[in-house]
Amino acid sequence: MSTLTDQMFILLRSSLNQRPADLTPLSEEDWKKLFWLARQHGIVTIINDAIELLPDHLKPQGDIALSWTLSAERTRYHYAHQKQVLQQIDAKAQAEGLPYVLLKGMSLARFYPRPDSRPCGDIDILFPRNFERGNALLGFPEAKAKGKHSEMEIDGVTIENHRQLLDLNYDSQRRAEAYIMQSLRNVPEDHFLPPMTNMVYLLMHTVSHLTARNKLPLRNVIDWGMFLRANRETLNPDECITTLKSIGMVHAFSLFTQLASEYTDTDLSKFIKERVSAKDVKRMNDLIVTQSFLKPVPKDMPFIPRIIARLKRRSQRRWMFPYLPASFKERLKVKLVN
Repeated sequence: MSTLTDQMFILLRSSLNQRPADLTPLSEEDWKKLFWLARQHGIVTIINDAIELLPDHLKPQGDIALSWTLSAERTRYHYAHQKQVLQQIDAKAQAEGLPYVLLKGMSLARFYPRPDSRPCGDIDILFPRNFERGNALLGFPEAKAKGKHSEMEIDGVTIENHRQLLDLNYDSQRRAEAYIMQSLRNVPEDHFLPPMTNMVYLLMHTVSHLTARNKLPLRNVIDWGMFLRANRETLNPDECITTLKSIGMVHAFSLFTQLASEYTDTDLSKFIKERVSAKDVKRMNDLIVTQSFLKPVPKDMPFIPRIIARLKRRSQRRWMFPYLPASFKERLKVKLVN
């Protein structure tokens, strides 16, 4: 990693652990580069929380300081506005007796020292076994599902009403979806997935970024770490492994838990029950940090060069296969992706 990336992680861990950072003094130009690096990873406001803990002589000054502050204020304003919209939805759901579950960003923010520091692009919601009623409650009875969810806008906030939680292309995804839905036969009163259910969902959601787009945002792995940290005393590691074995995702669990432990400076060793290849840990870290994602093969390429390019791309991502939901047989059946 570059020195600037090292500084970003020092500040990230400072923010997540609410302790002053042991930071090397940075120039104005470094602070500008760090701002854009943090923005690229979607963690500007989280980093800004660490900046506020620094002594004055280490803080950014002038215009770049204003950039950090204004960006953080926008994140917090957006979060507060989303909460207001969610309160409106909650009031309607309570009035109609329609249970719902809050997913992803808005449900994960509670695991951060400052919930409004975790940017949330939209509100993801699930009305178990009541997708159409959910659309109607949200004011869009004719909304159609595009993929996993329908999409609508309420008071400037995008709402994704989920018909299903995961892509269902592979057996492991279908088994995970069935497990999650079974656990929601009785919807929790707090509107959050139970910890074990959330563990399965978050892991599968994290892996889906690699499966579908060959990329993985840093923030997803931070979310994973903050979730495990908050549930260290609730989740039973052996039960986690047993559940994930039935789905076929133990390798991914161990890899992302190790990375999350490093990113958040949290001891999560109790959850890691198998040895993770140091080479794969470095590969995944490099992929996340540098965002050097594999680009799709252009569809307008001539047939033979396109096949060669797809085979080359497949070879480049072979190391990922043990951490993806598709089995070897399923990969043989599926057309070479993208």
